[in-house]
Order: sequence, then structure tokens, then C-alpha cells
Amino acid sequence: MSTNTQDRVAINNAQIVTVDNSATVIENGSLVVGSDGSIRAISASPIANNAPETIDARGAIVMPGLINTHTHLGMTLFRGLGDDMSLEDFLARLMPAEVRVLNYDAVHAGTELAALESLLGGITTSLDMYYLPDAAVAVAKSAGMRLQTGPNFLESDGPEPLKFNDRLAWATKWLEAPRDAIGTTGWVAPHSTYLLSEEQLRTLADLAAKYEARIHVHAAETVGEMQLVAKRHGGRTPIQVLNDTNLLRRSVLAHGVHLSDDDIKLIAQNSATVVHCPASNFKLASGIARILDLQRAGVNVALGTDGPASGNDIDLWIAIRLAGYMQKTFAKNPTVLPAVDLVRMATINGARALQLDHMIGSLEVGKRADLLVLDADSPSLTPNFDPHTTIATCVTRADVLHVVVDGNVVVRNRKCQTIDHGSVISKVKALGKQVLASVNNN
Repeated sequence: MSTNTQDRVAINNAQIVTVDNSATVIENGSLVVGSDGSIRAISASPIANNAPETIDARGAIVMPGLINTHTHLGMTLFRGLGDDMSLEDFLARLMPAEVRVLNYDAVHAGTELAALESLLGGITTSLDMYYLPDAAVAVAKSAGMRLQTGPNFLESDGPEPLKFNDRLAWATKWLEAPRDAIGTTGWVAPHSTYLLSEEQLRTLADLAAKYEARIHVHAAETVGEMQLVAKRHGGRTPIQVLNDTNLLRRSVLAHGVHLSDDDIKLIAQNSATVVHCPASNFKLASGIARILDLQRAGVNVALGTDGPASGNDIDLWIAIRLAGYMQKTFAKNPTVLPAVDLVRMATINGARALQLDHMIGSLEVGKRADLLVLDADSPSLTPNFDPHTTIATCVTRADVLHVVVDGNVVVRNRKCQTIDHGSVISKVKALGKQVLASVNNN
């Protein structure tokens, strides 16, 4: 190693869960983050380094950072205000309130709280869909969290406020702006096929194609949605509408609960990803997604929390556990969706959905250093006979000890280094009365 190259972080004595193609686990392993923020070396023996910070993991699990592939971060402001109602009633209550209360500062505060919650819980990357995404991008940059986002499209004008054509012009400027190396802003987010016309959907497909942007869209979440889409779009399913409007190719589909066999074939043919959000689906009684059938069809399945108003928190560990238990119960077979698959859904499958699997999602030399160190002395992780099983069934966010994003330690000893905890809590609490009044005035 060159004497003028300074490593950043070295981790020793770890049980390294790599999530590589072979699901390799390295016992008593070492990992070194190089000067550029990438993983310089991984080994089952000590690695020579000159890092100013060394983490003695003492047998703790070290694993890739979690990837939340569908969320609405700014909705932390509305946490708990959409409970005990259907999705349709939930949206009818909250969406008008969002228009009234949201501005750049409010979305910034809500997203900052969500970023704090995410990082402390081991989520290093999020695919976000919400209003005023410039605020979310600003938060992500200051917090050191990876964020994928883009303009959100509905028929209504939203809190920006912009009608569809004006929103289109705004999105064009957004997509024409320089992107960072990880493509943070290269997304277009049509809310759903039930809130947009076929003409609008085709227009968005053309926009995405022109700028090589990705599509993030809700699809087939509830029975009510299926009925609305069928009524609006000539009896078709959301997946059929997305396919017919050229929006399905390599898109990221949130929920995918109510899918027909033909829908699954179309998703597979278009190399699209389905993001399973089990906590939100359970809470809203949306149904049980056909995860096993999607897997058998070769569809990439990732995990998401949904928004903190619909799922009530941003905890991907709960999503991992629920996804496994739900499918085992539904199939009446405890062997389905094993722990290794669940770990992949929360890491490398999410990276694949974002087309970032060459950079993140697994711990391999040359990839960016996005990783977690779990508490080796946690009672709930003891004993640890199989780390994949431990991750899938035992870990909670309280077990996340350190978090590294792009080679930078953003959580150290359970304390976020990039966000002022007390300040953001105070900001959101101060907004609370305004938020509650806006919801109650619907």
C-alpha cells in the first residue's frame, strides 16, 4: 500500500455476512475501508492498514447496510394519523392536509427525522417518493444517507403547487440538472395508475425515456385500487396499464399485492422489481403479496417500509421478519423464504432494484463501504449459530451499534454523527399542532 494513501476505517474480529453470490460468511474477519470510501480488502485474517479508526467488532455481525426500496420519508409528520382505516380513507384524510401544511421547511424537517430514524436503524439507502423532493435531497446530503428520489406526479396540484403540465416542466428541469455518481435524482414517480390518466402516464413514460430516468410507482396495493383502475382504464389491471403506457420496463413497483398470473409474467418480462411492504400491507389489511410466485417467475423482490403514516415507522427489521413469517404461514410451509433470501431482499435485491448492485448491497472488494456493525453483546442476538437466521429473525434496530455509509461513520455507538437528534425532534414537535389541525379540518 502506498505510504501516501490513508485508509479510513478498519474493522477486526467480525463475523462478516457478505451477501455475495455464494452467501459467504467470514469468521473472525477483517475489513478495511480505503481512502476513497470503497472496501479495499476483506480477509479471514488481519489486514495491514493505516486507518485512524479501528472498530473491534469482537465477534459481532458485520453486514451490508439495509436498503429501503419504497418509502415516503417526509410523512413522519403524519405518523399515527391514518390508523384504523382503509387505504382509500387514509388517502382521503391525509392528502388534503398535506397540501395545506407542507412546504420546503416542513418536508425538510420530516425527512430529517426520517433520516435519523433510518440511520439509527441501519438503513443506509432509501428510495423515496414524496412532495418537494429537493428538501429530501438536501437532508440526505447533510446526513450522509444515500437517497433516490424524483418528481412525484398526481392529477392534483399538490403542495408545490403545480398543475400537471407545470409539474412536467419542473420535472424536466430536475432531470436536466447534473446527477451525482450514484444517480440520486434520476427518477420519475407517477403516484399510481388510478390517480393519472393514460395520456398522462404515456407522457411520463416519454419523459423518463428522454432522460433515461427510472420509474417508481404504486401498483396493485389494495382491492379498492384494482377496482378504481379497472373502472378508469377499461377493465385493465395496474400492471397492464403500466405495460401499455411503456412504464413497466425495469420499473420499481411498490406493493404488488393483487397480481394475476398474467401480471407476474409481464413484470418478469419487463425486468421490473416488486417492493414488498409487509408492515403496511398488514396494517391496512391490503392482503398478502404473492412473493413465492414472484420468485419462481424470476422477479426481483425487495423490501420497503412504506411511509411512516401508513406503516407507522421506518423499521426494515420488522419488514424482514414479517415478510418471512407471512409467506411461511400463507404457504403453510415453514421451509419457504429462508433466512438467506430475506437478507438478500433487504440488501442486494434492493440495490438491484435501484441498478446500484455494482456499488452497494453486498460486502465485496471494490464496492462502496455501506455497512452495519451489530452489537455482539446484545441478549437478543445471543447465541448466534447462524448469522443469516439471526439477522432475519432476531435483530432489532436497537442492536445496530455502528453504521458506515460510503466509508464514513455516520452512527457511532448508537449515536448519529450527522444529525442533531434533539434539534430535529424539537422541529417536528413544533409542527405537530399545525399538522393535527390540518388533518382534523378535512
